[in-house]
Amino acid sequence: MLMLMWFGIDLNIYAFVGLIMLLGIVKKNAIMMLGFAIDAQHKGKPAEVATCEGCLLRFRTIMMPTMAAFMGTLPIALGLGAGAEARRPPGLCLAADCPSRNCSRSTSRR
Repeated sequence: MLMLMWFGIDLNIYAFVGLIMLLGIVKKNAIMMLGFAIDAQHKGKPAEVATCEGCLLRFRTIMMPTMAAFMGTLPIALGLGAGAEARRPPGLCLAADCPSRNCSRSTSRR
């Protein structure tokens, strides 16, 4: 959202599509981490230890799709030309927020 303000783009339906895609990616990553943490907790580990291990062990499997989505939307976000006003808002939403949201959730300890 800050990237949209920085580029002077209004929050429109195209930007909402980008936000919905971003929420889907972040949700998928959370499911991957928590699924692993819940399995570890069922094996007898405390919740805090299981969550930290889930974050550390699933970091690569979370960051690879995140970086692929980021690299895929970067040309769309920076693109110019015909139809750019329809392509730039979802690209900016994903390109700006995807790495930051996933890194902050994947590396947090508590």
